[in-house]
Amino acid sequence: MAAKLLRVLVTALLVAAAVSVDARLVVRMVQVAHRHGARNPLVDDNTTQICGSLYPCGELTGEGIDMVRAIGQFARSRYNDPAVVESPLFPSTRYNSSVVYTRSTETQRTIQSASAFLSGLFPDNYFYPVVYSHNMTTDTLLNTDTVPSVIGRGWLDYPTLYATLDPVVDQYLTWPQIQAAAKDAWIEGLCTNFATRTDCVLTLYDVATAFEAAGRLDSATNLKAALPGAIEVNAAWYEFVFGWNDTNELDRAQGTAGQNLAQMMLANINAYRLAPSYKMFEYSAHDTTIAPLAVTFGDQGHTTTHPPFTVTIFVELLQDTADASGWFVRLLRGHPVKAANGSYVFQQSGIQAHCIDSAGNMYLATTGICPLDNFRRMIDYSRPNVVDGNCMMTPTQYANLGCPRTIADNKPVPWLCWVYRYVCMNKACPNTYVLSVADYQCYPTADTHVSSSGGGSSSSPAPPAFLRPMNWTPRVMSQEKRYRIANGLLRGVTNGLTLGTVIRKHIE
Repeated sequence: MAAKLLRVLVTALLVAAAVSVDARLVVRMVQVAHRHGARNPLVDDNTTQICGSLYPCGELTGEGIDMVRAIGQFARSRYNDPAVVESPLFPSTRYNSSVVYTRSTETQRTIQSASAFLSGLFPDNYFYPVVYSHNMTTDTLLNTDTVPSVIGRGWLDYPTLYATLDPVVDQYLTWPQIQAAAKDAWIEGLCTNFATRTDCVLTLYDVATAFEAAGRLDSATNLKAALPGAIEVNAAWYEFVFGWNDTNELDRAQGTAGQNLAQMMLANINAYRLAPSYKMFEYSAHDTTIAPLAVTFGDQGHTTTHPPFTVTIFVELLQDTADASGWFVRLLRGHPVKAANGSYVFQQSGIQAHCIDSAGNMYLATTGICPLDNFRRMIDYSRPNVVDGNCMMTPTQYANLGCPRTIADNKPVPWLCWVYRYVCMNKACPNTYVLSVADYQCYPTADTHVSSSGGGSSSSPAPPAFLRPMNWTPRVMSQEKRYRIANGLLRGVTNGLTLGTVIRKHIE
């Protein structure tokens, strides 16, 4: 009995100590990763019927801008609150590019969302935001479509994908229900083949969620009835593509798809501790960015696999005011919901943040707070466990890349092979061959000639100039372009500005 009482007392003291420390923690810097706001569906046919004429297909809508602005308003309120910060992080209402660093994927809806967030954070009319972006085809930070595991699972092994998702479709929806919903969604042409019903339902989900945000779903009764089932199919797709299991050898080798962004966040934390600079880093991206980031933080639950428009993760760097060496990280997650008055208010939904202590024990951070070292260990836990492990694929997936083995095959480099070789240059070519970044073909080297001809001559073509990939340099929008986006936001115009051609539109 005495031993039991002692254990209870020790536990109570530890909890009290933790609460005491938590009360001394203040936010020094915050990183925000959010999905864009509500947009029109991503479709190619029947665009007028599906998307209307006010906003193009795939574009952010007025509702979407209001959603993302609400995230910025929440951030302004929270990080000026004396209960959260020692002194306001954003005392001025005027935008200041030295206070916030903003990076977006190179799509109009995420660039517009970045600006909308900043307009909520800085409500002053003097508003000329600086938004950095990077070519979508080579963006390995925010675009998970460049991650080999995502390429392999999502587009290179459809038999396995269908074998996983078709049973989920059949559990929630009948074929007649699917076809009736497709008629409401104006996508009958995509839903004529029962064998590809999973693709149809994923598109139904896309159209239905866009209609719902725009207030159009109630009039599409069959589509509305199919939405709950489509949501579960979409969640199963997230689990299949982004799920990570530490008992699976390939998963451990590849690491999570959110590793690049998570490691960048760690680097930002380290840089801030050395020389404080930005108070906030904003990353405006997609559901396919936010979901794998949550997986990297240890959350593979319902909210992770059911990401709504504007789902947001806040990564707060905390310091103990009584111990300058005491650094912690707190995770928050949520999204704006529509209030009775029609405005959007940010609502927290929770995140199952995990930490790993110095003994290697993983535990749930019940308050969302991890000591910094424990947070770092958690992120590193799902890093690739072998060199270039992120480039590993199953034999079927790699074969379906369709890569020419060498230039001697006299075949073009398919699109997905090009992406793979860009990301995995060290794994792109056979031994004694070298990758040309001019055409992403594998060319022979002098060693190839010696090993294949015993020192004789070879008629193999000379490779183009071998250039190292350029280091990424952020591209800043011109003042005129920033002005146009800012005015568009302030006036409610949401067509925005294109910084580059979006080659792959399946990102949501």
